[in-house]
Amino acid sequence: MSQNNELTAIDRFTIFEQLNMHQRCIDKGWGREQVDLYNRLYWPEAKFHVYDLRTSTFEGFEGMKQMFDYAHSVFPMDKWFHSLGAFEISGSGDRAEAHWRWFVYWKAEHVGIVSTGTYDDIFERRDGVWKCLERTSKSDPNWPVDLFQPFLDQADITFKAS
Repeated sequence: MSQNNELTAIDRFTIFEQLNMHQRCIDKGWGREQVDLYNRLYWPEAKFHVYDLRTSTFEGFEGMKQMFDYAHSVFPMDKWFHSLGAFEISGSGDRAEAHWRWFVYWKAEHVGIVSTGTYDDIFERRDGVWKCLERTSKSDPNWPVDLFQPFLDQADITFKAS
């Protein structure tokens, strides 16, 4: 496919599915099988930048595994569910960008939103397959991220690797 070709509806839908699968993989629970499903959404050299209470960059499958394990063992992910908000997908040829909002809701004990923010993604198509090459997550600056401090304070005790 030529680099100047606009994305087709199929390209956009495939990327949209990837955004949804990202959220679904997070909600499927913790463990090696779930990490492997999550890693399949990314190219081997992918980078994930996180800007919330911490500023971190995770690289490659091992970095993605570390991020996944941290989130699932430090935070009560079994009590939350993730949702996709408004999104925009653009690009041409074998490269695309997706800008989208994420929401985390309580599914147990509480009602309402746990947190919200944005993702800015770069997708690349190789041999007909779209995967994320780079993702940047930013917590909503209006959200009180200090609500997560008690979980971070316990991270040395609760963290476990899959």
